[in-house]
Amino acid sequence: MIRRLIAFATLPLLLASAVPLSAQAPANIRQSTLENGVYRHHRTGVEFTLPAGWAFVSEGHADFGGHSVLLRDSETGTFASVWMKSQHNEPADIPGLLERRLDVKLLQRNSFQDYKLRTDSVQRITVGANQGISVVADYVNASQRKAEYHTWIYSGKTHVYFDGRVLEAQLPAFQERFNVLIQSAMIP
Repeated sequence: MIRRLIAFATLPLLLASAVPLSAQAPANIRQSTLENGVYRHHRTGVEFTLPAGWAFVSEGHADFGGHSVLLRDSETGTFASVWMKSQHNEPADIPGLLERRLDVKLLQRNSFQDYKLRTDSVQRITVGANQGISVVADYVNASQRKAEYHTWIYSGKTHVYFDGRVLEAQLPAFQERFNVLIQSAMIP
């Protein structure tokens, strides 16, 4: 009897955790929409188009007051994330903010085995009219060589971070496909 009661009491929690946060929220307080392959986050105004083969998986609140979206690329089988946050950025400060992202990421990944940024992969980019920086990092996980692809974009009022981890051999295909998604972004 007690076992059935415990199982019955935990069932709603299990079901709620299996449903993406956006689907759990009442329609009048949803933070985003996904229509015709275009994801739009209402609070930040960030939009991006999911290329063919990409799927929305889930979304929710994230570290440092941001919002995170989890995506999956069916061609490479890779999960990727997009983190976004509204914040005021002085245009003159953006180049320094981008440079610091590299150092911060190294500190965040200090527990990863053999984690190293490929210094020759650092690229200054633009997405729309916004400044960004991208870099590839290598590391080892469970005796497998892996790569992580990072892209940060800043505007005067938004910070967006794109991230994906793949087997090293899959990086070229993933990077090409992820760049299409990144370049589709509209960042206010």
